Formats: sequence, C-alpha cells, structure tokens
Amino acid sequence: MRLIQLLLVIGIVPLLLTSCWGVKEIEHLAYVNSIGIDYVKGKVVFYTQMISFNNIAKKEAGAGMSKELVSIGKGEGRTVDEAIFDLYKTSQQRLSWSHVKTLAFTEAALREDVIHGILDQMDRYYEFRYTIWTMVTRGSIENIFNANPTQNMSTLYSQLNNPRDRYSQSSLVAPLYLYKFIWKWEENGQILLLPTLTVNENNWIENKKPSPQLQQDGVCAMQSKKLMGCFKIDEIMGLRWMEKETVRTPLILQIDQKPIAMMVVQKIKPSIEPKISNGKLTFHIKVKAQGSVTEQEKPTTEKELKELAAKEIRKQIQKTYLIGLKSDADLLGLSNSLYRSNPKEWHRLEKDGVLPLKPESLGEINVDIGISDVGIAKILKKND
Repeated sequence: MRLIQLLLVIGIVPLLLTSCWGVKEIEHLAYVNSIGIDYVKGKVVFYTQMISFNNIAKKEAGAGMSKELVSIGKGEGRTVDEAIFDLYKTSQQRLSWSHVKTLAFTEAALREDVIHGILDQMDRYYEFRYTIWTMVTRGSIENIFNANPTQNMSTLYSQLNNPRDRYSQSSLVAPLYLYKFIWKWEENGQILLLPTLTVNENNWIENKKPSPQLQQDGVCAMQSKKLMGCFKIDEIMGLRWMEKETVRTPLILQIDQKPIAMMVVQKIKPSIEPKISNGKLTFHIKVKAQGSVTEQEKPTTEKELKELAAKEIRKQIQKTYLIGLKSDADLLGLSNSLYRSNPKEWHRLEKDGVLPLKPESLGEINVDIGISDVGIAKILKKND
C-alpha cells in the first residue's frame, strides 16, 4: 500500500511542477514599447510602437547589427477604450502592456476627457506601470515613433524611451514619469510641465544622408487640468535653475552680447519663499549652485565670473516667468509654494484653482554660485 502511494506521489509531483496552464511563450506575445495618443476630428487615435529585439540580442552576443524593425499600430474611437479595441481587431498576437516605456501625447490630445480616459485605462489594467516616461509632441506621433537612433542603436536607448541618459549630460528640460504626471495633474496649485519632443532633421548625417533624430525642444504647461500653452526651449531656460533634478547644464557668460566664458553648472538648490506684506503677495527666489569654467575667451577674475553668472541666471528666471504670464501659466511653480506653506491664504486668493499672478509678484532673485573647478581656480588667481 505504501509503495503504491509513493509511486502516485512521484508521478503527480512532476506534473504539478510543469503545469503552467495558460502561460504564453515569449514569442507568442507582441510587446508594446511606446503608446501615443492623438485627437483628430472628435476621435481619439491610439498608437502603439513595437520594436524587434534583434539588435539588443546581437549586441549582447557580439554579433553583427541589423536595421531595427519598428511596427506602428493605430486604432480610432470616440473614447480611449474604443480606440484600443479598434486596434485589437488587426493585432495578430496578444498585445502585452507590461513593457511600455513611454506615453506620448500630441498637443491636440491634451484635453481633460482624453487624459482622464488613458489614465483610467492604465489604472484599471494591471500590466501598466507608473514608471513610464510621459511627454508631448507638437508634430506627428508616427514621426517620433519612426525616428531611428544613429549607429543602428535600438530605440530603447533614444530620447523617446531613455530621456534620463541624455539629461544627465545636458540638463535643460526635466523628464517626467507617469506617477509625477498623475500627482501634478490631480493636485491643486501644481503646474504640470510636459517635455515636448520633436524630430530634428538638420544636425546629423549618416552614410552621407540626413539622419533625423529626436530632440526635446520645450514644454507644454497645464494647470487645473487645462492646457495653458506650449513653450520653446529658448523661452524657458529659467526652468533649469528651479529644478532640483538638474544634473549639469551649460551657461554662457557674456559682456555686451559677446561670449567671454563657458560654465557648466551643477548641484543646483532652488527655493521659493512666499511673503505677504501690507496685503501684497510676493515670491522671493534663492538659487545656490556650483559651476566650473570649461572655456574662457578673455582673462576674467573669479569675482567677475560669479557676478556675470548670477546676473544671467536671474535674467533667465525673470524671462521664463514673464513669458509664462502671457499665457497665464505659472511656469516657475510659485503657486505651489504658497499652497504648501500657507494653504489657507492660497484658497483665499485662488480663482478657479489658479493663483492670479502679476509681473510684480516675482520679488527678489538671489543667486549664490561658487566656482568649484580646481584647475580654473589656479588660472583665476593670476587675474585677481
């Protein structure tokens, strides 16, 4: 009897260990890499981008690289859900959403109903994650999904799927994760700054032919779930001084509009202090940073370089603030600083979820910048 029981156990256990019923083989799934949302003539247009993993596998194995295959799917509908099911009609395999890395909107899709629809789908479906890069294109979703990196590199390493890598070398517009998007979308007093992505067709040539490459070229600003406007990179250079995540960013120092030095600025620590005096609300900004001089056109003392850097940073912050006001956009996030430090006062002053700001609402801007590069410090001492 015991022998029979033992044989039954030995026979059943292997069956239990290998019975993963319903599990799909990896080659039987279509892995979506990026999602795009457009809004055209009253309909939601839902895009998916899928890429082949051949180049990644060959790179790991040391084999020759082939041109990466990029597949783009499109579905349309009155709602996000309807557009997704329209896409399912032509999908030849089950779509897997567990590896989505990017969510890209067009400017036309930055509507409350469309955004609510896609966030609702992501919240309901367990495969989606909240560490997805979120951005906007002012052009075509198909164009940014079709842009191929140089040297046959995978799209996984492009600014579409990996904006943090380029940002760590030259920080201008901070990348945005989906969880931060949701937080700033839902919370009062917040300004939501979505990085904008475009295709640059001029800067790169490959095999004697133009090689279009992705480029972050500005931000689209949203407040109280409304689009306030989109701004080009040269209009919002002051944002980097208000962003704690800024890693390293270039600063050109000029006298009479002539460059005299180039500085790389790091370790930026901004702060905003709301002050109410005689019923008047103003916001005072402090920026601390460390810079190193990488290029110098003419002999200049350390004191002069610090003064020029502080002056230029103040100028860029003021310009960004005033450009935002033209569209009623609080680009510097002044409203949020009051909401967090004095919510009672914020609720007293706000109108339709937005804090009314004027040019004179921006108070003093104090900039404290040090020069930390030892090599340049030796050169500067000769000029003191």
